[in-house]
Amino acid sequence: MTTTTTTIAKPGRRKEPPRSPAGHSVEPPHKRVRLEEQTYAADQSAPVPAKGITEADFGITQYLGLRARFNGVLKRRHTDFCVNEITPSGVLHVQHVPATTTSLLPQPMEEITEEGDDDVDEVAEQQIAELLGDECIDSLRHVAKSGGSSESKKLDNKDDRATVHRLIRVAYNSKIISKTTKKGTTRFSRSTRNSSGNQQKSPLDPMIVNNMGSRESFTHFTVFEQGEIDACQKIATLLCVKPKRVTIADAKDRRGVTVQRASIDNMPVSRLISLNKEFLGIVLSDFRYEKEQVNSGDLRGNEFLITIRDVELSTTGAKDVETVVNEALTSRFGTHSASIGIKLLRKRYKEAVQLLLSVQPLVMPESVAAREQYARDPDDISPALKLMPQCCTAEVNTLRELEKSRCNWLNAIQQIPMNLRVTYVQAYQSFVWNTVVSERIAKFGLSVLEGDLVLVDVEEHVKDRSDSAAARLITREEISKGKSTIFDVVMPLPGVDVEYPAHPCLRALYERIMAKQGLTPYKMRHNVKEFSLSGAYRHVLVMPGNVEWWCRRYSDPLQQIVRTDLDIVRARTEIGIEPSRVLCQEEIPEGDRLAVIVKMRLGPSQSRPWL
Repeated sequence: MTTTTTTIAKPGRRKEPPRSPAGHSVEPPHKRVRLEEQTYAADQSAPVPAKGITEADFGITQYLGLRARFNGVLKRRHTDFCVNEITPSGVLHVQHVPATTTSLLPQPMEEITEEGDDDVDEVAEQQIAELLGDECIDSLRHVAKSGGSSESKKLDNKDDRATVHRLIRVAYNSKIISKTTKKGTTRFSRSTRNSSGNQQKSPLDPMIVNNMGSRESFTHFTVFEQGEIDACQKIATLLCVKPKRVTIADAKDRRGVTVQRASIDNMPVSRLISLNKEFLGIVLSDFRYEKEQVNSGDLRGNEFLITIRDVELSTTGAKDVETVVNEALTSRFGTHSASIGIKLLRKRYKEAVQLLLSVQPLVMPESVAAREQYARDPDDISPALKLMPQCCTAEVNTLRELEKSRCNWLNAIQQIPMNLRVTYVQAYQSFVWNTVVSERIAKFGLSVLEGDLVLVDVEEHVKDRSDSAAARLITREEISKGKSTIFDVVMPLPGVDVEYPAHPCLRALYERIMAKQGLTPYKMRHNVKEFSLSGAYRHVLVMPGNVEWWCRRYSDPLQQIVRTDLDIVRARTEIGIEPSRVLCQEEIPEGDRLAVIVKMRLGPSQSRPWL
């Protein structure tokens, strides 16, 4: 087996790059310069190792196989880590993207004639000018006549903003709609009502209509997500519903490109389609009405397409992947999620909040100013809150609550969305598991030990996932007769509902590792429900399925090497041919850098990435 040591490249929030005719993303030169300067020295021919995190930071220290290891960089671009859900019908891919030009944008309206200007209420218009200025009146007249949108200056007084909304309706006979933005400004746009006063509705794409079926209680849809966004939270926010109404089968890595099914109750397809024009980095597609919602665990696994850059090989003889230690990869952790999880489990909520808001390696660069401001003056929350990017959901929600109640640290933590909040303690579970398994392999190799655990019913485990599985001890007789192999052995993630191995050395490993953080594997109940961990079982070794690998030479450190689902759909629409997922060497300007691309499939209990 060939093994790797990977470094996680420093994340940065970038807008959706433009597309080439071939369908893959092209980074504009000015963005290349800024990111390259963070990682590379002046001599671009000599790469400087990026300051990042490695497997050892998460307890992963052991690898299998006798072949030489190689070093590389993981996740320099979001497209370097692609995850597609595996459903009962196969690997999930984006099939059809709604055409925003025909089904999402407002339909053309009748042109307002010059005589229509007589409908303007000059008295109301003058009152608007007193509040917003004469320049705003010119913009409003242009919007009323020709369409488009405009934005006014900021109004701090809530009553003044309400007055503006009322005067807009009166002055322009409801031809203009107004909306207060988060910045306190007022945005104006042309009303989409026709001359009869009825809302104009755009027809749905016929392909969508044909596929979505008859109306049922739940709407299922595919979520394509590229970047560091909480898609479920974003969808719920734009729909003005509670986040728990948007359900998914499995949480995916935030820094990457993911494709998964989601569902929401009592929501028409047309409303979901309309969200696409509000998103950056998210596309909703392939809608269908169903009787049941998507539940946690409703998947057969995930297919991974991973690009490792700046590979340094001691030998060029790469071989097929045979087996892998089933350790929680670095993709399952945030930059310091496990450390926050330790604080939460020990009920040190103030320290957890301070760690969450601190300046740490690999945090989003745009959030550093806010973190530094909080460190300078933790008693004045408002400046840090204004500086914190809205996409930093956990930090923003925590700061908002602290602004209301300075010392209610637990309540501040509980404002973080549930699916993100629990990942901190889950990250610590995975850290313990990784460390125990690494030390086990270092000491005992791949031997099956008396007192090891195996699942009671493997078929039931595959169907219900490891969270609800039961385990039993392996007997000496089973070992002597060879009835169980290392592929059958499971090790528990710490929790209240799991059994620990009876082998004294393995049990002592759990006790010693958790004692370093002031915790014990036998007392995992917590007064906060979501931090009371039930535990789960994971196989020590797994056999990945459908493994493929490629090597590509390149020169540009930010060269996109694989196409996303969206790239393929766009290329198929533009040139009528579906291109390959991995770019051919002829499509990449060849250089001295080497990338290794690996595709493989893992089952649901083998591939649950933490955010």
